[in-house]
Amino acid sequence: MDRILKYVSILSILLFAATLSAQNETYTVTANSWPADFSSFESFRDANASTSQGAVIVLLAALSIYSKNAEEGKKALIICLDANSLISDTSPNGYKGFNINRNTIDLVKRQLEQHPYLIGSYLPGSSFQNGYKPSNPPYNFTLTSNRFSGTEESGQKKLFLPSSGADTPRPVTVKRNAKGVWKASEFSSLLVGIKKPTTSNPADDL
Repeated sequence: MDRILKYVSILSILLFAATLSAQNETYTVTANSWPADFSSFESFRDANASTSQGAVIVLLAALSIYSKNAEEGKKALIICLDANSLISDTSPNGYKGFNINRNTIDLVKRQLEQHPYLIGSYLPGSSFQNGYKPSNPPYNFTLTSNRFSGTEESGQKKLFLPSSGADTPRPVTVKRNAKGVWKASEFSSLLVGIKKPTTSNPADDL
């Protein structure tokens, strides 16, 4: 009887481990080019936002544009954020009748001003040693999920994106809208500070 109980216990552990393994998935998104401005962003969004993992990279691209040009980046964010992050705005300050709500845009502005190198840390080839300067495209991004991430079928999913300046990947929640387009819903963890980049003294090269 003891031997049977032992085997049952081992089997239960193996089944539990297998279940966890099945629920922890890895996703790869390849970006052959990287949008530098809003004019190239729209086609990038259209090409990638049909999947939950692609929507995370679309958000990253919008934040990358914002870090270089706030006005163009704001328009990029408007078309890749979930409706809960937007407000109606038909003034010249909005885009297509919408704008980003105050809490969200204030967070983006504050964090990217304090950490101008932050978004570079999510791009391949970056490290704190090289000042978070990424390599040139194409880029291969690897994202992960866990058993609490949700499913594609539910229309909401949490995925984790690694940063070369952080010890653990950061979560981003995306939602699928009525047209089947995935949009970023919650991404505050993406904007948390990272390890400061190494600064070099130009005199060292003399």
